[in-house]
Amino acid sequence: MSYELKILSSPVYELLLSFSLYKRQTFMKYLELGSNWPEEIDASISPELKEAIKLKENLFFEDLMVLLIEQSPAQNNIKSFFDWLASMSAGEIYERIAPLLDDKKTLPTDLSLQRDNSIALLKAWNEQYFQHIDHEILERLKQDAEEKVDEIKTYSANDIINQSSRFIIEADKITSVCLIPAFHFQPMSLVDQFRDKLYITYPVKFNQNAFNDVLKITKALGDERRLRILQLLSRGTYTFTDIVSEIGMAKGNIHHHLSILRGVGLLDIHISDEPNTYFYSTNKGFTSHLKRKVDLLLT
Repeated sequence: MSYELKILSSPVYELLLSFSLYKRQTFMKYLELGSNWPEEIDASISPELKEAIKLKENLFFEDLMVLLIEQSPAQNNIKSFFDWLASMSAGEIYERIAPLLDDKKTLPTDLSLQRDNSIALLKAWNEQYFQHIDHEILERLKQDAEEKVDEIKTYSANDIINQSSRFIIEADKITSVCLIPAFHFQPMSLVDQFRDKLYITYPVKFNQNAFNDVLKITKALGDERRLRILQLLSRGTYTFTDIVSEIGMAKGNIHHHLSILRGVGLLDIHISDEPNTYFYSTNKGFTSHLKRKVDLLLT
């Protein structure tokens, strides 16, 4: 198993991530932004934009846009990226995206229309929300990406990916992994696969606080059901279905507890060659991590 590791830091990607999060509103209660974030956005954007986002049927084109962001010479500037994207014909967009899609994904015939609609919505989203976020956030993401580039010279790709995202790559067919620092989805990580390539969005910590870190971890550990899950996953790797079967709880409850454990870094997620199947295990290094945090807190 051998793959190339790249780091991608782009304000366009963070813009896209925030837009997708607002549209889908998944995982909100597990994110640092909090469950009230969508309501706060509702109060700050125009009724017209809110309705346009609501009426958008899907995010198919937006979910593919990471492929275009990575390829774009204008990935570091939002306006320039939109100009670059708008300048391409449907054929050019197709040629950039199609080779990276598996046989199960087919591109729509109205690529130009989807592109135009996406640009219009994202421009409005940028004007009414994204351009007003703290600029230090984007600077911190850029800084973390630069640190990761330096780490590649010293550490293995496996270690960098695992420490950043808690993902473990075990798929032989993967030839390239792109790590993307993010703010809006912290403390969670995301993974998207396109043929033999992975795009992993990882959380960048802001204002690290030993007290809060210890509190979050101990709170996650303070539930008998989550301890049972950790105990099970310390014995090996299990799929979500395996965990449901072994623990004997409803799928929704298992998902809830896994999300809490993931959010504080207590789980590793293994990516194998099995399509759409992830394996979970306990991050056994969390005990020493917690000890260091407690020692720091008590010094």
